[in-house]
Amino acid sequence: MRRVLAYCGFLHGQGTTTPETGVDNSAVSPLAYDRLRLLWSEVEWPFEQGKLQQSAVDFHRVIEHVFRQVAVVPFRLLSVFDDLASLEKFAAEHVAGFVADLERLRDMVQMEAVVYVIAPRAIPNSDSGRAYLEQKAGMLRFAESHAAMVREAIQQVSREVHIRQVKSGMRIFALVQRGKEARFRDMVGSVPLPDGVSRRVSGPWPAAEFLSSAVKMPEIAGQR
Repeated sequence: MRRVLAYCGFLHGQGTTTPETGVDNSAVSPLAYDRLRLLWSEVEWPFEQGKLQQSAVDFHRVIEHVFRQVAVVPFRLLSVFDDLASLEKFAAEHVAGFVADLERLRDMVQMEAVVYVIAPRAIPNSDSGRAYLEQKAGMLRFAESHAAMVREAIQQVSREVHIRQVKSGMRIFALVQRGKEARFRDMVGSVPLPDGVSRRVSGPWPAAEFLSSAVKMPEIAGQR
């Protein structure tokens, strides 16, 4: 059975190149709708379980190829539509939102910093479980305080910042102008790292965290 796999959307521009092949060595084609371009491939579906990891690598490789040049809206990993007509219908319904977000994020990338709580050792007594949880809660508050310091440090280089709690700490998303990624890393690194907390910086990524809700979670008939 064949399905249409969607990779990402971007704005048409002179000189933007796209990869020739994508998942499972399938040909990558652009769907044009006004200024919007959606990259897609026709693939065998369902995907072979043994090839899922390689398929994910190939999927992200296509997005990364375009993202190195221009802003992109990435589709959910291995999103497939019933046929090309379904993708065309999706493009017609969402072109305004995609174009607006891509214009707004034209020169922006997403940088991230994750602040991890280093789990404390359980205290060996009758109340060790409760003491462990209390100690871990205290460390999480410590991580929140550190994340706030990082947020303050990156304000000069970040147009917008989101902070979310994750299982072991805080995840900081920053909208940064393309070309200022190294400055972002330096600013994060300038914040002293306290004992009991670890930190990791990553990026640049497509600015998926900063997409409008209509584009981030569109109603996609036929998407699987």
